[in-house]
Amino acid sequence: MSLSKYPDLLKMMNTALIDSDADQDEATTQQYAAKVSADVRERLHTQLSALSQSDQITLDEIGAEANRWFGSNDEAQAWLQVLLKGVGSQGSSGEAELIVKDSNGTQLLEGDAVTVIKDLKVKGGSSDLKRGTLVKKIHLTSDPDLVECRVDGSTLVLRTEFLKKS
Repeated sequence: MSLSKYPDLLKMMNTALIDSDADQDEATTQQYAAKVSADVRERLHTQLSALSQSDQITLDEIGAEANRWFGSNDEAQAWLQVLLKGVGSQGSSGEAELIVKDSNGTQLLEGDAVTVIKDLKVKGGSSDLKRGTLVKKIHLTSDPDLVECRVDGSTLVLRTEFLKKS
């Protein structure tokens, strides 16, 4: 069996779990799941479920990818169940907790277009963001008061209190 069949799981292992403490794997998995889109979270859940039900787990490959060492298949299966629990708990409650609203109380979603309602000074930039500027394709962050966006080729983090949904 090759873990290349599970690209989202491999990415999580190589980014979030590779340098984390093994005792914190569930919390680390929850944090990672909170940062990715719902589609990726669903694929990750599916991949973990499929891998945990497989009897062809290669301990060396899983351990090498995740920087973990397992003495038996049972240990690897238990570890996969911990990861599955971390992804599953985020998938059910994480989206409901994060509600981002603009200055008028309208809910903002990933990819929405917003308008700036006040002239804003851009730190480290040579120009200001003028009132009425349309910002397309916002990205929600883990903080409901902040959104990321691109304006004139620069990535900015804006407070939602200065935005209204377009």
